[in-house]
Amino acid sequence: MKGKGMLKFVISSFTVLILLSGCSSKSSVDLVSSTVDLKNDEGRLGGIGITSGEKEGEIIIPITLSYDFVLKNTGEKTLGGTKKLNEQTYEYEDGIKVYIEPNEKLKEVSEEIMGVNIFSFDEEGEQIAKLGTGKTGVPIIEPNKEGEYTFDFILGALEENPEIRLSPPTEQLEKLKEHAMDATLIVSVEGEEIARFDLSNSELP
Repeated sequence: MKGKGMLKFVISSFTVLILLSGCSSKSSVDLVSSTVDLKNDEGRLGGIGITSGEKEGEIIIPITLSYDFVLKNTGEKTLGGTKKLNEQTYEYEDGIKVYIEPNEKLKEVSEEIMGVNIFSFDEEGEQIAKLGTGKTGVPIIEPNKEGEYTFDFILGALEENPEIRLSPPTEQLEKLKEHAMDATLIVSVEGEEIARFDLSNSELP
């Protein structure tokens, strides 16, 4: 009987350890909001100057697939840091990094409409498709505070020009937008993933 009692105690202790381990691994980051839309907004991404031809000097405002995310630090410690500035990229290597990882369906739709996977980047963080991107974000989020992150993927221009390609037709752009949330948002600090969020349940405008 004494041996059985000891066995029960060991099993109970082991169960408690598992529960505590599960609690400690819970992410301290919440995805507060996520949206995506097609934009043609000079104030957000700027414009591209035409440098030759009849339209030299004019500014082309590209159409973009634009994502907006708000993350909240629900933990008790500051996330990220600002001590390791990369002087080539002007990003903090110890700061919060946010990535969009497309699901297979989104990859297929991007390749069908754009001819390439616009979400593919090399090890240096450069877009392989070379169509152009823009992003903003904060390297740290204090406890109980929020941080905003944006991504803009250039899809082309709405009129003929010598600088960038024409965008696909409106109906194809809408199809790309329709599948734009078939993706996962990954959050990491110094190469360590701290959270990931399935975007497929997010609402489109």
